[in-house]
This record gives sequence, C-alpha cells and structure tokens, in this order.
Amino acid sequence: MNKKSWLIAGLSLVMAATLGVGISACGGETHTHNYDAWDYNATQHWKYCDEHGSDKSNIDETTKANHEFKDGKCVCGATEGQEIPDADLDTREFWVTGTGAGDLANASWTELKPNFKLKKEPHKDADGFTLYTIQFKIYAGGDKFKIRQDEKDTNGALTWTKGTFFGLTEIKNNDGTFIDMGNEGDIGVAKGKDGIYKFTVHTKPAPAPWADNYVSWELIESVAAPTTTEDMYIVGTIKTQKNSQWPDFTDVKKNCIHMTFDGTDTWYADVELTIGDQFKVYNILNKQYYPNVANLTTGETWLYRVSWKVGQDDVKVEHLHKYTMQGYDGENHWMKCPKDDVRDESTVEAHDFTTSDTCKCGFQKEADPDWKIEGGELVEYTGDYVNLKIPADLEVFPAYGKLFGMGANNKYEDAKCDAANLAKVQSVTVDPKNEHFKVENNAVLSKDGTVLYMYLPYSTETEVTFENVTEIGNSAFIFNKTVETVNFPNAIMIGKYAFNDASKLQTISFPKAETLSAYCFSGATITNVEFESVKTIKSDPFYNCPLVSVVFGEKLADVSEGNIFSMIDTLTSITIKATTPPAASSWGFMFGCKNAKIYVPAESVETYKTAQYWSNLADKIEAIPTEAASAQEVALPASKKED
Repeated sequence: MNKKSWLIAGLSLVMAATLGVGISACGGETHTHNYDAWDYNATQHWKYCDEHGSDKSNIDETTKANHEFKDGKCVCGATEGQEIPDADLDTREFWVTGTGAGDLANASWTELKPNFKLKKEPHKDADGFTLYTIQFKIYAGGDKFKIRQDEKDTNGALTWTKGTFFGLTEIKNNDGTFIDMGNEGDIGVAKGKDGIYKFTVHTKPAPAPWADNYVSWELIESVAAPTTTEDMYIVGTIKTQKNSQWPDFTDVKKNCIHMTFDGTDTWYADVELTIGDQFKVYNILNKQYYPNVANLTTGETWLYRVSWKVGQDDVKVEHLHKYTMQGYDGENHWMKCPKDDVRDESTVEAHDFTTSDTCKCGFQKEADPDWKIEGGELVEYTGDYVNLKIPADLEVFPAYGKLFGMGANNKYEDAKCDAANLAKVQSVTVDPKNEHFKVENNAVLSKDGTVLYMYLPYSTETEVTFENVTEIGNSAFIFNKTVETVNFPNAIMIGKYAFNDASKLQTISFPKAETLSAYCFSGATITNVEFESVKTIKSDPFYNCPLVSVVFGEKLADVSEGNIFSMIDTLTSITIKATTPPAASSWGFMFGCKNAKIYVPAESVETYKTAQYWSNLADKIEAIPTEAASAQEVALPASKKED
C-alpha cells in the first residue's frame, strides 16, 4: 500500500469515526458497525457495535476515555464508586516481518516467527489504552521491516486484507533515525544508528489523517556496525527479476538483487529461480564475481537461498520451503513443502467436521470402527459400553440384542439384551451430524421427539413425563431400577419389552395407547391399571406382574396373539367395556387368571359367554357392576365380598 492509498484509507476511517460507524469484513461480507452502545470498565468507557448479540469486541477506539462523573453518574451509565472488573478487551496480535543482518536475520516476510510477536504489556498508557512492545537489533543497509496486525488464510499463507501496515510515516519520532527502504514504506535504520531498539504499538489512534494505531520507538543500546568490505548482489539473467542483468550492461544497484549481510560472515538473498537462469554473486565494491568460473544454474524451478561466505569462492544455492501443498493425518492437517514434505508447523490444526464428514483439507472422516453399519442399520457393535456415541450414519435405532449383546437369549434379538452390558453405560451422546436421533430429557429420541428409543439407564429420576412421545420403542426402559411413575399422555404404541423388569414401576398413565406389545410391562410392579383406548393386546404384556385389576375401554378388538395374563395369580378383576367380544385365537388366551372375574357390558354378557374361545370362560363372565359399586369392591375376590 503506497502513501496515497494510506491517506485515502485514513480519511475513510476519520469519516467513519465522525459518523459513529465503522466498516469491516464480517464473514466475507462488508458490514457497517454502528457504534451506538456504551460499555465500560473500572476507569474508562467506549462505544461498541451492539448488532452482534453478546459480542462486545467491535469497539470504536476513538471513543475510549476516562469516566467523568456528574452528580455521581457518567454519560456511559457507570456510577461513581461502582465496583467494575477491569477487563482488557483488546485481543489483537502484532508481529514484526522483514529481513536483515541483525536479529532480523531470523525474521521472515512470509512467516510469522514466534520470536517476532509483540508482547502485550500488563500496564496501559495514561489514557487507558493497551500497549504492545518488542525490541530487536537493527543494522543499517539491508535490514528492513514492518510491524503488522495480521492473520493467515486457510492455506496457511499470510493475508493482509485485515492487517494494518505500520510504515515509516507512522513512526512519530522525526530525528532521522529511521529511513524509508523504498518498498511501500519498509522501515530501515539510518547509517550510524545501528542498535537495539524497543518499539511500542499504541492502540490509541494517531491524529488524522493517520487515524490508525501508531508506533513509537526508543534506543535501548547502540551497537557497532558489522565490518565488511563487500556489498554483494546477485546478477545475471533471471526470469523472475525482469530487470536483472550482468553488471557490464546496466546499473547493478538499480536492476539486480541486493543481498543481505547476516552480521557475521555471510551474505544471502532468497530468489525464485527457473530452469535456464544463469547467475553469479557480484561484489560491487571490488567488481569480483563468485564463483570465478562457470555461471550458476538450477535444474528445477523453485525458491532458493543463494549465499556467499566472506573469503570463499563458492556460492551455496539451496532450496527453501514453499508451503503450497496440503498434508494431513488422521487427526490434523497442515501446509507442506512439495519438495520434501516438510510441514509448516504454524499451520497445523485439527480436522473440522462440524459441517461435513469431509474436512476443508480434503480428509474424510473415518467411520467409527466400533459400529459396523450397512444401509443405515447396525450389523455389529464391538465397542466399549461406558461412553456410547451414536454415529452420524446410523439411521435405524438398533435392536437391543445387537447393541448390548443377547447372551443366551438370541431368539429375542429384536428386543432383549444383556443387562450387565446395559448397566455399564455412563453416557450416551449423538454425533452432531446425525439427522435421525437426539438426546434430550434423559432419553434417546427421534429427531422430532415423537419416538422414545432408550431411556438412559444411568438416570436416577423416579417420575418421568414425555408430552410429545407417540411411540415407545422396544426395550426403552428395560431393567430400569429407579422409575416409579410414567406419564405418556400422547403415546399410541408401546413396544416389546418396553418396561421389562422395570422393578420399581408402580403407576402408569397411557390414556391414548392403542397397542400393548409383547411383554411390554413384564416384571413391573404395577397392580391396578386402566387402558381406555387400547385396541390390540399382544402376548403377555403383564407377564409376572403383581396385577390385581385391569380395565380396558370399549375399543378393545383383538387379543388373538398369544396369552394375555400368564403367571398372574393375584389378578381378581378384568373389565372389558367393548360390547363385541375381542377376536381371540385359542381357548388359552386368558390362561393364568384363574382367580379373576371378567366384567363386560350387561347387554353383552350372553354374547361373550357364547363367543368362540370366550365360551371357555363363561363361568367367570359377569356384567360390569353398577356405578354404585366401588372400584375397590370390584377388585375384591368373592370370599371377601361375602364378609
């Protein structure tokens, strides 16, 4: 950027500050900051753009000022005596880039070197602004540098689009110490001013038209200039240096590549060389070429460091790293040199799979080896049960038998599981990119929350309610040892083994349930239940429960799949409000309820007694008692009623 461009940029910033707005690139788009909100700390206040939610970091530096209290209150809203944490909001980073013979011999124009990062000072200036400092040795001649506020692009290369250039015009001391090195404001030290200097970046903007952070300096220690009788150039025909020629034909200082002295015994320069280039190193003071024989050439187009050691004839030409190729392993990616695969350590970062299974570097996320999935369904799980993570490519929630192991019960693969494996689970998470499942309210649910696949076995809740669930998956609460009460006001389907061996479950509410699947409440401790909307009952939903009474509504139509009340000697009352006897498939569908009475609508008693398979229970079938009879009386055995 030349000084004219700086002036235009500076005037734009001044105009923006005058209008209370600022311009920046946000997410690749131009955004105009409206600095219309006050923020403050213990000593100062400033304005910030409040269009970024809780982010208050977009501040207008020109509005920073100390509090002025009138009647105990400042214009920013702070009150006198108020305890306010003195937070430093400035999180910028500043770097020195350049080249030279002193400390700058270890710097770079293209890489942010750790030793050239400015230090953020713990103290602030008198106006409360943050300071950044660095000190290094500078020699006259080839040493040149800039101070920049920089960042890197996705390929690891420096980008200046958001950077601030600190050139000669922004160094405010005008005693002739620093000079313009002629490349858009590169800074160099004047002859005779060699030394160790401390530079300070002031985050308080300089006066217009340079309304940017400015740099001041101080001499820490003068040093003697390096002694050399050479002034070296690379001369020849070099395609990347359009004006470069041999000294016999033109002005070397104007057209050729000036080398840098390292302060000890070596001159060097970094240059792009191509096949066909011919060159030598030339001492302009004594007009001597090195080497003094054939011209130098290279067999490959590349970036090279050409160096010559004082007192020797040989010239060293060695390739430099150009980090232009992407490299990666299973965890990280980086930029590397295609010449020898050496990687740029400053670009190493972890893969990012937040938006895709393919990282921006091209690396594809490997499938979780613990989950063997085909067509979105689990084929086999071989992982640790302690921290269970449902992968992105699982589409169908697996049978518990496959997920947690079936033991000897392999015929129950669709629902049962190994209780010991389930008990190992301490956490369940879902990959953020999985489009089918989520974990919420101690349960694995479908993405829309209507299907409950798994109630987390490590939950300690005693009462649970799920308003939006319409389907309870197979084995969802299997082996649960804490839940005592469940409320599912909109559940229609209760899957196989849903509450199998939920040993503390006593109270249930399913006002809209239409299907009771096989063994859904097997082993629970429920005693009195009512299902007004049930249409279909499958094999032994209450197997081995201490059930005393059960009521089914008038919609019950099908009990044809297996037995209903196995091993329930405690059952004394079965009420069915359906006027038409539900379809049955064998005489033993009510096997196991030998002590129970079956109560049906009065007008349907004879119909039930003569219906197929129901006729085997004719001696148990009676009319539903009138409303005057209590529910407790209905539930009592006949001997108790007579008492």
